[in-house]
Amino acid sequence: MHDHPHHDNDLDEMTARVRALESILVEKGLVDPAAVDAIIDTYEHKVGPRNGAAVVARAWSDPEFADWLRADATAAIASMGFVGRQGEHMVAVFNTPAEH
Repeated sequence: MHDHPHHDNDLDEMTARVRALESILVEKGLVDPAAVDAIIDTYEHKVGPRNGAAVVARAWSDPEFADWLRADATAAIASMGFVGRQGEHMVAVFNTPAEH
């Protein structure tokens, strides 16, 4: 990180750059701030590794779900609300003594 004593904010360099870029794009009418907020919300709360962790935790705690996940991972995962680009054509791979 660079030392910029002339900056009067406490944002890290990357955050400051992102905010500046967003401000320019909004001012020029190229980006709708509501669209940016919706995209950020999606990636913060709806997609990402926490979804996979939820599937794994359910498989560990629910043997019937684990069996369904082995047989049809796409359907089992969809039952948890993970569909579309984050849950289509899924295959679950389970740890075994021969595979990890």
